[in-house]
Amino acid sequence: MSTKDEEKRLEMGGPKGAGVMSLFLVALTYFNAEKNVTGEWILLRLPSLSLDIRGWFKLSTSLGLLVWFAMQLLLYALPVGQIAEGPVLKDGKKLIYRLNALFALDMNLLSLVVAFFLGFPIDALIKNMLQILTVGVLACILLSCALYHLASYAEDWRLNPKGNTGHQFYDWFIGRELHPRFGPIDLKYVMFRSGIIGWMLLNFATLMQTLSEGQQSVSPNLVLLVLIQLFYVLDYFWFEEGILVSRDIVHEGLGFNISMQFLMIPFTFCTQTRYVATTGYTSSSITLLAVFTIYATGYWIYRASNLEKNKFRQNPEDPSVAKLQTMPTESGKRLLISGWWGMCRHPNYLGDLLISLSYSLCTGFQHFMPYLGFLCLVMLLIDREKRDSEGCRDKYGADWDKYCQIVKYRIIPFIY
Repeated sequence: MSTKDEEKRLEMGGPKGAGVMSLFLVALTYFNAEKNVTGEWILLRLPSLSLDIRGWFKLSTSLGLLVWFAMQLLLYALPVGQIAEGPVLKDGKKLIYRLNALFALDMNLLSLVVAFFLGFPIDALIKNMLQILTVGVLACILLSCALYHLASYAEDWRLNPKGNTGHQFYDWFIGRELHPRFGPIDLKYVMFRSGIIGWMLLNFATLMQTLSEGQQSVSPNLVLLVLIQLFYVLDYFWFEEGILVSRDIVHEGLGFNISMQFLMIPFTFCTQTRYVATTGYTSSSITLLAVFTIYATGYWIYRASNLEKNKFRQNPEDPSVAKLQTMPTESGKRLLISGWWGMCRHPNYLGDLLISLSYSLCTGFQHFMPYLGFLCLVMLLIDREKRDSEGCRDKYGADWDKYCQIVKYRIIPFIY
């Protein structure tokens, strides 16, 4: 039995919470994928589940997905792009990363376009989405099991302090190792960016499917969604070095939890494009302009705040951040209390929320389903902010409480 102190130390409700979360992540992803395939968008409609195993699993689909992921590993390993160092680890070392996500994205999209013009059935990516997902879930389970056992032989600096509690299922879920690597290949990082690339592939497959069906006109909402989501990813990969200091890469172990979250990205993030493509929903030009304005505002907040934070981390004397007010702490580090990071503790989260909201607004208000992803992001970021705050309180002690009195708002200024 877990003691109360242990339960406090464990995240997500401990082993029981890990079990519930495992089922929830898998169920939510299947729920989204089934809607994406069938185009049945009523939220409370039960999925039409087939008892034919071929609707869920096919050997050719399995091999196709495994070959595709092997190609992602190969693209990462190619000597293309700059070399960058990750944050300092427990033993003072820094891991080396290859920054070529834009190259990998370009190669994937180019391959999809070439396949389309050569007459390959691109719509198979959509029709076989449930089969692809099943292979992905099985791969996440098996990979998490393998990594759980391999962590027994890992060096101490590789281990996740939150994922080696002695609770076997919980550790399997959270991940015992932070940075599992095979030679120069960082497995967690490749999985993360592969999920984002998969999202783009499903978006473009949807657009190509719509064009190949010979429709007289393509919904401007679909075109806008594909373009603004592509721009977001291009920007994300352009500033790829910033990903190396993100919470998922630095602090999360590679277990079933984070593996499944990476797998969810393509199947849940493409829901808005699938909705517009299957319903043909179209907004007025004024509405689309308003949606784009929300997107642009969110992007401005997101990118400007991240640039400010990264410049301050790299060089506090940089002219663009040198005049910002800071608060000293006993740890020797200084906390920003002006600029973007003086408005609230996580302005980048606010930008992300506005961007996500703009995607959902592209679908109108006829169904709630396209807003489910936005709602999940709200809950995820609120939970993440809470965990960040708890970690900072442990790190900075009373200084963190003083900081919170100065920067009062968590994510949304004057509201939350």
